[in-house]
Parts: sequence; C-alpha cells; structure tokens
Amino acid sequence: MEIDLQFLIINSLTVAVLASSLFLIASYVVIIFLMLIIPLTIFFLYYYFSLPQCRRSVNQFKNITIAHRGGQPLMPSNENDFPENTMAAYRWASTTNGIDGIELDVWLSRDDIPMISHDAYLEHTFANCPQFISSLTCTELKQLKYLKKNKRDVYDHIGCETIPTLEEVIIFIQPTKLKLMIEIKELHKKKEMAKIINDLFERYPFLYDRAYCAAFHPSNLYEIRRLNSSIATAFLFVSNITAYIIRNANQTPHPISTFFIQNVILRWIIDSFFLFLSKPIGLRFLGANLICIERREISRNLLDTYNNAQIIVCAWCVNEIEERRWLKANGVTVITDTLFNIDEKS
Repeated sequence: MEIDLQFLIINSLTVAVLASSLFLIASYVVIIFLMLIIPLTIFFLYYYFSLPQCRRSVNQFKNITIAHRGGQPLMPSNENDFPENTMAAYRWASTTNGIDGIELDVWLSRDDIPMISHDAYLEHTFANCPQFISSLTCTELKQLKYLKKNKRDVYDHIGCETIPTLEEVIIFIQPTKLKLMIEIKELHKKKEMAKIINDLFERYPFLYDRAYCAAFHPSNLYEIRRLNSSIATAFLFVSNITAYIIRNANQTPHPISTFFIQNVILRWIIDSFFLFLSKPIGLRFLGANLICIERREISRNLLDTYNNAQIIVCAWCVNEIEERRWLKANGVTVITDTLFNIDEKS
C-alpha cells in the first residue's frame, strides 16, 4: 500500500502543532502552578509554625541600661577587681547607680546544670582548663579558678573564685531591682535547656516581669516559646553569622571544617536566613518581642522599622559616651561594659 507523501506531511505537521500547543499549555500550567503553590505553601508553613509573641508586657525592657556580663568599673582598682560573669560582678552591679539589669551567658554542664560563662571552651577563662563546659559536671566546674586579664595570675579572694549557676544568680537578684538578660548559648541540648528555663520561670515567677531570654540560635528561642508563651525573648542578630561562627570556633580545639568555610553558597543561604529572622516578619515567626543588634548596625531608618513593628531594640556593646547618649535618646536599650551613670542631657 502506497503511502501518500502529502498525506504524511500534512498529518505530521498537524500532530506537531497540536503537540507543541499542548506542551506550551502544559508549560504555562506548570509555571502558574509553581507561582501559586510555592508561595501559598510558604505562606501556610510560616503561619502554621509561627509562634505568638509574649503574652505579657515587655515595655519594662525598653530604654534601660544593662551591664554586659555584670559590667565592670570604669576605673578598676584592687578593691573592685573581679572577673566577668561572676557573683562578684553581679553584687557590684546591684549597688552601682545607672544599672537597670545584668546580662549573662548560659551553657549546660555535663550533668545538665545551667552554668554562667561567656565561652563554652574554658581555657581562656580558667587556669589549667583546656576543656568545654559540657565535658565537666557542676561540681568539677566549681573547682576552677578564674584567670586574671594578664592570663597568668588567678583570682583567689572570696566571691570571685567559683563559676555561678543560673539559679544562684536568680536567687541573688530576686530581692534587688535588677532585670536579667539571659543569653542562652547552648548549642547541643536545646530542648533540655528550654525545659530548664521554663522550670526556673515557673519556680521564680518574678522572672516573667524582670527577665528575658536571648539567643543567636533561633532554635533556642523557638523551643522556649513553644513551652511557654509568657517568657519574653530576644533574637541576637549578627550580620555574616557564618564568619562569626568560624572565628569563634577557631579559638577552640574544634575549628569549623574547610568544607563549610569554603562553601560560599551554603554560607550565603545561612546568612540570608538569619537576616530574614532579624526582620519584623522573622521576629514574628519566632515570637520574639526584642531584637539585639551590634551597635554599628543601628541606624535611624532601622529604628523606625522596628518601632513601627513594636519591637524593642537592644544595642551591644556600647562603650562610647556619645553613642550611648544617641541610642538612649532614641529609646534603645543599651548593653554596656562601663557606661552606666551617664547624664543623658549633658
């Protein structure tokens, strides 16, 4: 049977036109589907997993002065020399004019006791201790001696020689007027830490009105707010967080892997995600009412953005007088090492 060439060509072209049209229509359907479904999915997930902001008022944390790691005298002497993040520092802060609250850093010991120390790796803080907080029990940590700033001598007078627990600090500040910024740095046992924090707030209810929890890692805040929506929280934002992580890890025996350091795409994704969380929309997702920002990142436009979203701004570490005055004049909570009793009008 002879095949009509004209018949073949005509019908082949017809099939091709129909197929291309169907392909084009299918392409448009896929594009429309992606344009609608992906944003709707993101929108749904955002609102489904978003946490409510604190049920209690947080205005008591606005425009106050917080002593960084307990603070230190502007003019140290032998009589008022003490290591940071110690009961000696907190006692000094409780009797110093111009200090509204103290900031401290919390990690879990090996036996899950929240301990106060700026760094997890202890070699730079304590004598003869090249270990991490997580590798020692609370009892073992209490045996360590704080190094002085010269890194050779140790503090040995009463009140300076032992690392405090978070509960010891809470008991101390209860009869004072000090507020408390609890910076949670625990990276491995986030759920355990959240349960401990929740338990402390339940056992010491005054904390609801005088304390808030802050963290660089959003999971720490998220876990706390999932358990208790009455605890005020603050997101600690650092631009280029991956560079910050790398720099800190390089000061310990466990530096970050070369794969992570050289992976610019992964680092960009992480930095962008943390930047998103620092925006009002990201803070609403975390249920955070406060944002803590490094002082150099703060501008008038940034303050306007947060003020419009009713987000309280905290600036760290503010140690220049004029800078402190400008921030306080604009309603910013200041976290400082030494600038406490400063006349705002002078």
